[in-house]
Amino acid sequence: MEKSYLTKAVVIKRQDYREYDSLVVFYTLDHGKLSLITRGTKREKSKLASHIEPLSVVDLMVIRGKGRDYVGSVVARESYLNLKDNLNNLHWAFSGLSWILRLTEEGEKDDRLFNLLVNYLKALNDTPSSFTKEEGEILFAVFALRMLAIFGYEPQTKSCLSCKHNLQAKDNYFDLLSGGMICEQCFFSSKSYNREQYLKISPEGVKFLRFIFDNNLFLGKKLKISQKIGKEISLLANHFLAFRL
Repeated sequence: MEKSYLTKAVVIKRQDYREYDSLVVFYTLDHGKLSLITRGTKREKSKLASHIEPLSVVDLMVIRGKGRDYVGSVVARESYLNLKDNLNNLHWAFSGLSWILRLTEEGEKDDRLFNLLVNYLKALNDTPSSFTKEEGEILFAVFALRMLAIFGYEPQTKSCLSCKHNLQAKDNYFDLLSGGMICEQCFFSSKSYNREQYLKISPEGVKFLRFIFDNNLFLGKKLKISQKIGKEISLLANHFLAFRL
């Protein structure tokens, strides 16, 4: 087994560990989530301390230890300073990191998830000064839905889960438990549904959901949808996260 290896990583979390060290959680391109000891980072002259701040993309050397693995070297490549100067965007960035921290297992890699996270942070960093709280909600919703899809929860958005017919351009209902759409006719004709697990979605909302899953590069582009659709998708994403996970 190799004693050390190099990888690209996003710094997820940093906390104090013993007297002079830090315990840092990274999400890496090649090895997934890693919790590593970073030695001497609380000393005044530490060269590593400034490179292990959360929300940074770094080049990381990992050294295998008898107990815990530890950081051999780390160099920040992207610090996203514009993001870190914006409290609204910081909120959405840390919301994304918290879900990555919660949902991933140590050592299980997924390059799709790594790339999604990097693109999400870049999108938040590159927002114009006019970027609003509502736009931040939508951007997080897009990130959350794509993340859920990577974990195997991509919803069915083209046909009814019950009757299997293609959805019509009218109000339909999103089943938070099963992860897909129920047409209006099936929703109202069934008496067995627990109505609390359904959200009404407009035809425009269904179109936007399809667009999210069909266009991977959309995350970094200017969001141009109505406030109503933005609220629909944000509500759906947050409820879907809570329901599924």
